Amino acid sequence: MSPGPITVLVAEDHPVFLEGLVARLSVAPDMTVVATARTGTDAERLILDHGPDVAVLDIEMPERNGIEITRRLRGAAPHVAVLILTAYDDDERLEGAMDAGALGYLSKHAEPETVLEAIRTVARAAMFFDPLLTDRIRDRLRAGSQQHRPFRQLTEREHQVLALLAANCSNEAVAQRLGMSTKTARNHVSSILAKLSARDRRQAAEMAREAGMTPRPGGLPDP
Repeated sequence: MSPGPITVLVAEDHPVFLEGLVARLSVAPDMTVVATARTGTDAERLILDHGPDVAVLDIEMPERNGIEITRRLRGAAPHVAVLILTAYDDDERLEGAMDAGALGYLSKHAEPETVLEAIRTVARAAMFFDPLLTDRIRDRLRAGSQQHRPFRQLTEREHQVLALLAANCSNEAVAQRLGMSTKTARNHVSSILAKLSARDRRQAAEMAREAGMTPRPGGLPDP
C-alpha cells in the first residue's frame, strides 16, 4: 500500500450506485478516489494508468466483468488489491472471484461502514468477505479442490512456507529449508496469517493440512 491515504478506483455501471459509493469514500479521511469507470475495459485501463491501492469492482459490467479483470490484474498489476461488489448470492460467482485472486467479496447492500472496513482490510493485503458468507468462505479456503490450487491469494513462496507450517516447522526450520533468513520467514508467516484470516500459525497449519498441503519427502513443498 502506498504511503498516505488509500488510493481507490471504483468501477460500477449503474450511475446512481456509482455516485453514492464515491460519495461514501470521499468523506473518509484515509481514502482518495483516483478514478471511476462504468465499463470493464475502462476499469482495467484506468487501473493500469493509476495503479491504485484498491480496485472496487462490480462483478457484472459491460465489456468485461469484475472477475475477468481481477484475473488479468494478477499478471499486469499484482500490487492492486481487488474488492468485488455483488448483488448476487451464488457459489459460482463467489468461487470465481476467489480463484481469480480477489481479496474481498461484498454485497452491494452492505452498510457504508462495512464497505470502508473492507477497503481498509484488503489494502493491507488481508481478506475481507461479506459477514453473511463467512462460513462458506472458510469452507472454500480450507477445502480447496482438485481442480483449483488452494489459497490462491498466497504467493508461491507463501505456499511453500505454509506447507512447512503444516509439517509443524518452526520459523528457524522454515528459513533453513527455504534458504532465507529467520526474519524473512517470520514476515512470510505474518503475511500468511493476514491473508488467511488465521488467528495464529497453528490454525493456519490446520487449514493447510485440511487442504492437503504438505512438503514432499526430502524436498521443498509443492508450489
